[in-house]
Amino acid sequence: MLASFATVMLLVFILLQFFSPMWETNDDVGMSMIAHGYGMAASGSPPNLLFSNVIWGYLVRAIPTIHGVLGYTIASYSVLILSASVILYGLFALGAGYLTSLSVLVLMFTRAILFPQFTLNAGFLVVAAVICWTLYARRNNWRVLAFSSVLAWLGFLVRNHESILVFVMALPLLPWRELFRTRSSKIVFSILFSMTLLSAVIDHQAYQGPEWKAFNDLNPVRVHFTDYRAEEVLEKRPELRNKFGYSANDIALLRDFFFVDPHLADPNRLRTMLHELGPVPMRGNAASNVWIGLRALWHPLILISMAAALLLFLLSPSWQLALSWGLCLSIIIAMGLFGRPGILRVYFPLISLLTVAPFLVTNFSQKRKWMIVGVLMLAALVNAIPLMTKSRYLKSISGDFNKVWADFPAEPVVVWGSAFPYEAIYPVMSLPPTTVQPQLYALGVFTLAPFSLASAEEHQGRGMIDRLLSKTGVPIAASGSSFHFLETYCKEHDHGPLQYIAVKHYGAVAVNWVRCDHDVSK
Repeated sequence: MLASFATVMLLVFILLQFFSPMWETNDDVGMSMIAHGYGMAASGSPPNLLFSNVIWGYLVRAIPTIHGVLGYTIASYSVLILSASVILYGLFALGAGYLTSLSVLVLMFTRAILFPQFTLNAGFLVVAAVICWTLYARRNNWRVLAFSSVLAWLGFLVRNHESILVFVMALPLLPWRELFRTRSSKIVFSILFSMTLLSAVIDHQAYQGPEWKAFNDLNPVRVHFTDYRAEEVLEKRPELRNKFGYSANDIALLRDFFFVDPHLADPNRLRTMLHELGPVPMRGNAASNVWIGLRALWHPLILISMAAALLLFLLSPSWQLALSWGLCLSIIIAMGLFGRPGILRVYFPLISLLTVAPFLVTNFSQKRKWMIVGVLMLAALVNAIPLMTKSRYLKSISGDFNKVWADFPAEPVVVWGSAFPYEAIYPVMSLPPTTVQPQLYALGVFTLAPFSLASAEEHQGRGMIDRLLSKTGVPIAASGSSFHFLETYCKEHDHGPLQYIAVKHYGAVAVNWVRCDHDVSK
């Protein structure tokens, strides 16, 4: 285990020495802001990370900043290194061989090290737990059983949905009779189940205070617009949209996380409209969503891993592997039916489990072992090269943004959509090099959350709509399409034309000061 840990640390050191890691999505940037109170989060906010369990939020916040590296980053790499070390050790202990185990390590974790993402971390933790459960069934070492259960619990804390998906896929692979053959194993699994259930209850209760009412009322409704493509269905039912007083532009704004106008983001009105519309994901676009999800398996980011997993299956076919492949495809199809197709960060841990699955259920001959080594070494090399190239390119972009932070406005700036590249501006290993951290009035999932800067500004009478109707206007960093929606919004809601007061460029980010000219005489 120590040798595995040292090997993983060496891989991490080499990659971070020559490349600059960047968060794969802005979700991690947002959760880091919440945990440490900067950017779009007001200082002193509770560690309610929304996407991860609140217990994980407390653990992250308890980690101090070390040499400028925030606790969220340290926690992310800690679980990444932990799962990688366990997977390397577990595969070797199961007889996969050192070269095979090392190739799997490079194939699975190069992307996660260079482009960390919490969903990947959660999936890898459960993959590591599955390997340890298999190892326990063969060696009957209760320490391995206890440790694997801790890994599974951590995966649930980091991202419960992903951990459950990986666990469901692993059901045919696990030796259930051996896992439950002793009283101690039954006790350990009972404790794991109890801790998981208790963690879910604690997390649920953390969002039940009155300060969360606005967020809780809107969040179950808004996902139909932001995630499940309700707009496409409403385009075919304009009479229903008009019945509830929404224009096509209003729906487009809701799709783009414009929740700052309570008249538009009215949960009761939206809920009633959706009820009359019927189940959004299951209408019309279901077949296309399923195809989008299946087609994503050929995406360059996961194609090599997918091909390697498929070749290993063909070299060692078994009913357990066939069932796991069937469950994987069923999960992808179900996600498409429910309106969430093509989410690569969800797919990758599932494919990673399929890559290690043959070593859990099959004993390979010496000849096939060498064939497997060749397949995995080639896959690891072919997969790593474009990731490293992409990392070098994004490093230069990130450097360009860091040069302009010192002049960024001191007042809260509305950031809207992809025009503000969080991942490039906020590096994994440090905050932007400026003495005063920018205040970001972010339009997104977190807008109505009580910890957000947007919520704090709204409560103090400085909300986006208030400033949009003021003489001085509001600074906004957004794309051209967002401003087009805003222009239509001002006209349709009798606020007058949108007036562009000033614009200033901060590298590739343009901040426009705009206002609705509702009274041109002023």
